[in-house]
This record gives sequence, structure tokens and C-alpha cells, in this order.
Amino acid sequence: MATVTTSPTATEESEGDQLVVMRDIGWAGYSAVLRARGDRKIPRMVYLDGDLYLMSPAYLHEHFTERLGLFVMVVVEELDIPCIHSGSTTFRRKRKKGGVEGDKSFYLANLSRIRGKTKLHLRKDPPPDLVVEAVNTHDADASVEVWRRFGVPEVWVHENEQLQILVLQPNGSYEPAEVSASFPFLKAVEIQEWINQPQMDSETRWIKDLRKWVAETLVERYRPIKASEP
Repeated sequence: MATVTTSPTATEESEGDQLVVMRDIGWAGYSAVLRARGDRKIPRMVYLDGDLYLMSPAYLHEHFTERLGLFVMVVVEELDIPCIHSGSTTFRRKRKKGGVEGDKSFYLANLSRIRGKTKLHLRKDPPPDLVVEAVNTHDADASVEVWRRFGVPEVWVHENEQLQILVLQPNGSYEPAEVSASFPFLKAVEIQEWINQPQMDSETRWIKDLRKWVAETLVERYRPIKASEP
């Protein structure tokens, strides 16, 4: 029989995400909850081995999520790197006993394999090349495990103002890396510094400063890599 657990009830002052866990719900139950939610984006869902995690994100979670997404998009735009933003698309595979909606996800190396498609199916389509997860009050262990089962090459996890890059290894496990596999000219510590910058009067200045840094610093690092591409 399925059981439900919840995180502590939030007050108006709470900064925590709201989490409900439905234990032993099974694939049929997961599919039913997805249908009931319809096109709404909340709650976000992660399904793993029969358990369903439903999360309603708080402001701090969304702040870091958006910064991570903007960071990637500014980098690919300024360096003219082909990219398709797949956002928080629901990816699921019954055979893998998993389903997940990343905070942000991107197609880079596999872009050509999904270009022009309006629906993605992991039975025949590749998973995203890069996924980012912002952790506020609940860990991303379940999400990372699902991404691992799906074979996602790289996951960025931002937690407690630390940015960890996880890169998929030939044995199917994730290992921390100091440099991005998707962007080998980019260090984890640099991403971390940008994501953790204090808020200014608006994010507009942050984006402008980031764009300037990419143009002045990363372009020089990326140019030899671009020149070596076939």
C-alpha cells in the first residue's frame, strides 16, 4: 500500500521547498499523477523505484535555477555553440524505473538527433547532454540517480553555494570533475562564483557582466578548441 510523507508545513516566512513523497506508488500511480497534473509545471516530479517525489520550489531554488540556465545560455550564445534548451521536460523510462524533470536541461552534442522534433521519447531519442539541478532544502540524490540511469553525460548540482560537476564514466557512475565535459574551457569554481554573486538591483546587470566576462575571457579559451573541430 502506498504511503505519503511530507516535509514540515511552511509558513509565509519559510524559505524551504515543499516536498511530498509518495512511497510504493508504482509506475501506474506515477502515470496517473502525471495525467492529473496535466500541463501545469508544479509540482515538479521525480520517480525512482516505485517512489514519487513531488516538489513545489521556493524562491531561492528558482533564483539559482534561473541563474544556472541563464549562465549556460549566455555561454552558448556568446561562443556561438549550437544548443537546444529542453527546460524541465519530463523524461521517463518504465524499464529504468525512473522519471525526472530537471531544473534545466540542454542538448549540445546530440542536438542534431532531436532537432525539429516536437516530442521526445527516450526509447529512441537521446537524453539531454547537460542537466542542472539547484538544491535548496531537499537533496538531488533521486534526480541524479535517474539521470545516471538515463545516461546523461553531465549534471551540475548547486547546493549550499557549492557547484559540483558530475561527469558520467565508462562504468556508468558519476564522478566529480573540476572542468565541464560539455564546456572543457569552463571550471566548476568559475560557474560557482558567478551563480553565487550577490543580487544587485536586478538581474540585468548580472547578465551584462556575465556576457562581458564570456566575451573577454572564455572566447580566448574556446578559440583553440573551435579551431581543432572538424
